[in-house]
Amino acid sequence: MLFALTTQELMERPDLWEAVHRLRYKIFVEEMGWTDLDRPDQLEIDQFDHDEAEHHLVIRNGELAGYQRMLPTTRPHLLTDVLSDLCEGQSPRDRMCGN
Repeated sequence: MLFALTTQELMERPDLWEAVHRLRYKIFVEEMGWTDLDRPDQLEIDQFDHDEAEHHLVIRNGELAGYQRMLPTTRPHLLTDVLSDLCEGQSPRDRMCGN
């Protein structure tokens, strides 16, 4: 089953909220070795978990099986503030972004 949730809706489901942030920690810190994201609680939480983010979750057999977060390009996002070197040319952004 696929769910599309706002950050607020995700926060209203503590079980899913924790599963999402633990999965992100497992992928980015444990598997990819991004140690600057390491936290004692083993949750990956960042400045882009704001009210305008949309979280897509895949639940299979009652477990979180997949996840992605969509961020608007009308404000700073991962490709403008953190990973801009992944883009050829300018990072994707709306003309109103101000960057």
